[in-house]
Amino acid sequence: MTKKVSLLFLFLFTLFSSQALAHTGLKDSTPKDGEEIAEPMQELTLIFQTKVEQTSKVIVSNSNGESVPLGNFVIDSNEMWATFLQPLENGDYKVDWKIIGADGHPIEGQFSFSVNVPGEETSIDKEEESVQEEPEKTGENQESTTTPPEQKVKVKQSNIPSYVIPSIVGVLFLIAAGSFFWLIRRKK
Repeated sequence: MTKKVSLLFLFLFTLFSSQALAHTGLKDSTPKDGEEIAEPMQELTLIFQTKVEQTSKVIVSNSNGESVPLGNFVIDSNEMWATFLQPLENGDYKVDWKIIGADGHPIEGQFSFSVNVPGEETSIDKEEESVQEEPEKTGENQESTTTPPEQKVKVKQSNIPSYVIPSIVGVLFLIAAGSFFWLIRRKK
């Protein structure tokens, strides 16, 4: 009976010790994944589930895949802040983050958001206007051809809940312990 209780406590300890085995994931961000921002944006904030190392980084890219230059970049405990040198233009943006969590494991993820400030033209609108103006300048009656903007695929971050890995380890431990005790009893 004592062995069974000990095994039960060991299993419960393994199951609920998520801090020891859990990987760090993104807890919150400003802007959030999929959010549409309707005002000029100059700052990005990422909040993680545990403390992150100073070697962590974040890359923001526009819909053309071009990296957006960052101003200040600060890592403090479980938060990362980045400012932009100028407010972001209207369009879609992707944030790629790579961190090393307090548990020492490298983790990466991404999310996307869009900026749509009323009264500002998007870079796609500017390109379409310049393509439409070209035939007028040359005086030729050519039809302007514009390619539709690429369809953006929003990638959701897939975080494994923190209890999954300890649960799997606990189940494997129970199977191993049960097999061990079954073999001992079988030999008697």
